[in-house]
Amino acid sequence: MAGQTARRRIVVITQFYPPEAGAASHRASATARALAAAGDDVTVVTGKPSFPDGIVGAEYEERDRSEQRDHGIAVRRVWTYASPRLRAIDRLLNWLSVAAGAIAHIALRRDPVDIVFVSTPPITLGLAALVAAARWRARLVVDVRDVYPDVAIKMGIWKKNSAVARMVGALADALYRRASLILTVTDTCRREILARGVTPEKVVTAPNGFDRFEPALATPILRGDGEFIIAYAGNMGVATGIEVLLDAAHELRAEQKYRFVLVGGGAEGGSVARRVEGEQLDNVELLGPQPRDVAAAIMRDADVCVVPLKRGIVDSLPTKLFDSLSLGTPVIVCADGEARDFIERSGGGIAVPPEDGSALAGAIGALAADGEQRRRFGRRGLAYVTEHYDRAEVSSAISRRIAALSCTCI
Repeated sequence: MAGQTARRRIVVITQFYPPEAGAASHRASATARALAAAGDDVTVVTGKPSFPDGIVGAEYEERDRSEQRDHGIAVRRVWTYASPRLRAIDRLLNWLSVAAGAIAHIALRRDPVDIVFVSTPPITLGLAALVAAARWRARLVVDVRDVYPDVAIKMGIWKKNSAVARMVGALADALYRRASLILTVTDTCRREILARGVTPEKVVTAPNGFDRFEPALATPILRGDGEFIIAYAGNMGVATGIEVLLDAAHELRAEQKYRFVLVGGGAEGGSVARRVEGEQLDNVELLGPQPRDVAAAIMRDADVCVVPLKRGIVDSLPTKLFDSLSLGTPVIVCADGEARDFIERSGGGIAVPPEDGSALAGAIGALAADGEQRRRFGRRGLAYVTEHYDRAEVSSAISRRIAALSCTCI
């Protein structure tokens, strides 16, 4: 491989990429665009869009591999298994298909590569990243949004000493050893990676953030007289703990002024819909996945947004938290750890314990009764994220970190 050049060749391997919505997609695309804007030759290897409903659009089914351009970036979409059933086995096959497709792309690519950037989870992409880094003798940058297997163990999905946890842990360790730079979204994630014996100098916290764009002018929300709107907008995944909103809705169902508006889909979307129907929660409105500008408008027009996480998830800082505050809307966080500390530090809302529907209902009632407090939260939260969490600035900082890497053979 040649030494460092003005225009480096970078391959970004990611499961999610626009037009898919969600934190992972937005972070990967913002990073790729920042690298391209810095003058690098960037290729994104990703799957065909199927998140969150498990359906690949007809326009992506026409060819085995789709090729596009995005802000000067070459986007290569590999064949992707997808199923609307959204079972655990379907998600695993989805992840494995993209990893296999990425490895095939690596095998067929003729041009050399200086830097491989991989976005995890899913951890399965680590296999493709290790193959790519070995084949091209390239520097490896690992972007870690959730630390595996740690997060799955905390959620009770895997036992600590199970075969799958040990196997995933071995893959993560191999990825971290090979990496020249590891980016984490929170300080807690960084500490968890350091606990695996990784050199501290190469692990850097690069938080998520919010994007500056215009929400839609109109939203599906039709507010009744005196109605208080509680919004959730985002992926309904297993870690989100979204059931707490339904617990609070059940507790507040006799008070007609409260309306819960839920936007999004995902692995838990079906169970949420079944519970709303089964318990006849007439105060809950399910809008399904919406375009990004519409979801933002709903968060903007709500009286309060709720950001929940499952108990035990302490290292997550969901991007919906930044998005809500950037729109001037106060937030109730149902979580411990980083998310709780963040909302208290920002002054943009309040925190209640995770998975506690009564506590959430009480917090909703308190904010509904105090309009001035809501306005104070909105002002403080907006000022805080604007100063510290503009995604364009975060992505530029990541690009500068990567630019500092030597591209000499390793």
